Amino acid sequence: MGNWGTEEIEELKKLYKENNIPSDELVKDKISLENFTIDLNKRIKNQKNFSSKEIADKLFKLRKSGKLPRIRN
Repeated sequence: MGNWGTEEIEELKKLYKENNIPSDELVKDKISLENFTIDLNKRIKNQKNFSSKEIADKLFKLRKSGKLPRIRN
């Protein structure tokens, strides 16, 4: 379980934009979310490891607050 700091949030948003999959679709697709989780945890070069649920929750909160980049399919 990790704590979200500024660097982790920025890396999450960057990876989200690179993946180009809307958050609703990403969260619904377990395989895509798991792959996203693995990629994010690899990018964060410290002891923090986030679960898929933690990442899904953070994506939802960022989207609701208007801080998540918009992606259209």
